[in-house]
Amino acid sequence: MKLVRYPFKKGIDNSNYYMDLNQNAVRKLLLLLGFTSLLFAQSKAQWQQPCEEPIRVNPFFQCQEPFFRPVCGCNYKTYRNECTSYNVYGVNWIFGSGVCQNDVFEFDFYPNPSSEFINFSVEFFDAGNIVVQVIDTYGKLRYYYDQPSVTRFDNIIEVGNFRPGLYLVTVTSGNLYKVKKLIVR
Repeated sequence: MKLVRYPFKKGIDNSNYYMDLNQNAVRKLLLLLGFTSLLFAQSKAQWQQPCEEPIRVNPFFQCQEPFFRPVCGCNYKTYRNECTSYNVYGVNWIFGSGVCQNDVFEFDFYPNPSSEFINFSVEFFDAGNIVVQVIDTYGKLRYYYDQPSVTRFDNIIEVGNFRPGLYLVTVTSGNLYKVKKLIVR
């Protein structure tokens, strides 16, 4: 096995440091990468993985996990689960499981569209009071639920007796509210 000595860094006194590499491995690597400038860069800076990778964003990606397990991304946004944060939004790393502090709470439901029921979940950063409402397009209240001091709340909401159409699911906690669309078939 023939080793080749490649310079990869200049010292303070202008002396070279060398890296011994297998010549065949180097050729394969250069062919694979197609360029040498990144392999033997003269930079002293360390590479750090960015928080979000725009190339990987795919809004059509379907995660096989339907459950609501929120995670706090490196951009301080709360995502439905780790699969969604990575594949749909391109987030490279997360701070941890649960809701981000600046989001206060997050909620989600599935399946959407639905014809019989939805699995509803809400999770708080800290405990909070919630009011859950489902409102039709005419402004009629179709579902109401009030729960004081919860950190996580899971429920099944029957929508089988709703007329097909668009509904708004609203969750209110204090003076903060969030709204998502629900389609009933």
